[in-house]
Amino acid sequence: MRALAKHLPSDPSGENAVAVRMFRRLDAARDLITAGPLRRRLRSHGDIPGWPAVAGEYVVGDASASVAVCTLSSRDLIEPVAALPGVAIAGRLITVNLGIERMLTNVIANPRIRALVLCGRDSPVFHTAQAIRALVENGVTPERRIIGAQGHWPVLANVSTAQIARFRDQITLIDAIGTGKLPLIRDHVSSAATRVAALPAVAFSQPPVEAQAQPEFKRIAAGGHREPVGYDPKGFFIISVDGVAGEIVCQHYSVDHAPAHEIRSHSAERILLGLLRAELVSKLSHAGYLGAELAKAESALRLGLVYEQDKALAAPRGLGRVSRYLPDKTL
Repeated sequence: MRALAKHLPSDPSGENAVAVRMFRRLDAARDLITAGPLRRRLRSHGDIPGWPAVAGEYVVGDASASVAVCTLSSRDLIEPVAALPGVAIAGRLITVNLGIERMLTNVIANPRIRALVLCGRDSPVFHTAQAIRALVENGVTPERRIIGAQGHWPVLANVSTAQIARFRDQITLIDAIGTGKLPLIRDHVSSAATRVAALPAVAFSQPPVEAQAQPEFKRIAAGGHREPVGYDPKGFFIISVDGVAGEIVCQHYSVDHAPAHEIRSHSAERILLGLLRAELVSKLSHAGYLGAELAKAESALRLGLVYEQDKALAAPRGLGRVSRYLPDKTL
């Protein structure tokens, strides 16, 4: 991450708002490339079309249930917890900015959810559980910084104060932090459902809109000059898809075309972060190019398409023309 810090320096307080915004845009771009918005609109959970509202690492249980569960950093708990009676949705959460924004947006999009259970392992780096407690107990400043949160840049910049207020009014927080055993989590969910059963139904069906003027974006022209492959003094990359292994393969060559490094993963984001961590990319434009190509490779891997670097995705031979959007049941 030192390469990222070099190009996107932190402010005097040690926080890096620019990096957070960049990762949000990359995440949104990947969601758009993989047709996430369309899939969510077409998918219906119960009588709430298009819910959950935003992408994330979660599993939907019973959409009519009253309890959401955040497993914090514990990925292995998501599926078994989502299957428990009374659970509307279960997902993990790491960051105290983008992560909390996504969780908040999905919770308030389902007015039946009245309790949020925190369980699993908390992140000792991001202090996610502490930030959620601080949000519910203290709220935010006018700049939407979570009051009293200890994690890195706890600013909810992409949701409105009205949405934050609705989240705080809508949910009762249940603290089961550190609990990883399913029977104990089941007890917490059952207790939470009983506790909120007597609460009045939420009177609104749509997230409120911030009643204030929103700042306008300055429009800039798309496009620009793309430098040739050899322009980065750190070298260049060949990206391919290993369908048998279910992995994206990224091979790094030095400027003299000698093989240097190889990184594999099913996740485009993990590969890009690995390249940045190893300081193998020295140009922001090169990092942007790699992000786009890796996202295409992940889409090809997930949707069974043919990936060739610098070319449009294509259907396997014999399948004819590919539809622009293909539903993906894994999301």
